[in-house]
Amino acid sequence: MGYYNYNLVKDDLSLPAWLLIGATSQIIVSLTAPRAFIFVPAAIVFSVLAINFAVQALGITKNKYLRNTIPGRHTILFPNDDGTRPEKLGDKPIAMFLVGIRSNSALGRLNPTYRRLQHYMDELFEDAESNRATNGYLGRTPDFLPQDFSSNNTLLNISYWKTIDDLEAFARRPIHIKAFKYLVKAQTGDKPQETGVLHEVLYCPPGHWEGIYSNMNPWGLELLKWIKPKQRALQGPYIEHDLKVINGMWGRMGNKLRQAEADEKAAEAAAAM
Repeated sequence: MGYYNYNLVKDDLSLPAWLLIGATSQIIVSLTAPRAFIFVPAAIVFSVLAINFAVQALGITKNKYLRNTIPGRHTILFPNDDGTRPEKLGDKPIAMFLVGIRSNSALGRLNPTYRRLQHYMDELFEDAESNRATNGYLGRTPDFLPQDFSSNNTLLNISYWKTIDDLEAFARRPIHIKAFKYLVKAQTGDKPQETGVLHEVLYCPPGHWEGIYSNMNPWGLELLKWIKPKQRALQGPYIEHDLKVINGMWGRMGNKLRQAEADEKAAEAAAAM
């Protein structure tokens, strides 16, 4: 089970299930511990949470949610092949690959087939990371869960690639072929519906993607890394804060003419209100 997956344990069970676990734990303590210590565990947990909230609210300690946050409204630019800052926004293509696995079993994430697929998913991106210098892989999001249900076994992530050809080549890697063979075997076996898989690809040519962020931790396109030429180090995207430059969707795609037309239509709509 990968690092990110441990952070999702809280989502494996619904809120009533977690409350039941807490109540059961309290009953066990009350039956086994001396009477004077019955409420000690709950009191300790409450005190720690209350103190942590108070010191953050009063500014005594740093707000953990602001850690690594990039302040202010901004957009990003992908570096040139030589690592320099590009002159135009959105001037590079990008391919995005959404992959997900889901356990439809009563065992949830403990289902053996799900766990094997999860292991393969981790290996797929370990392989992509180790060959980053030549395969066009730019990075991926942490694993995350959709919010369709109070507890969820659908694990998703989005990876990003320089070109659609780089992504297609990724599908021919030995580890991908091995994982795909296992998936076919699992979904044609005795319990084919116990595990679900999804796969979506989106390719954006230059001038057809953009991103805008404000007081957010890097996520998605902001997390991407490029190999610095003649170096082993990685570099992220360039940040642009100039509000005149990053104004409007078309502007952030590098199309000033379409943005001027959009601004004119917005002004007309505002004047008509």
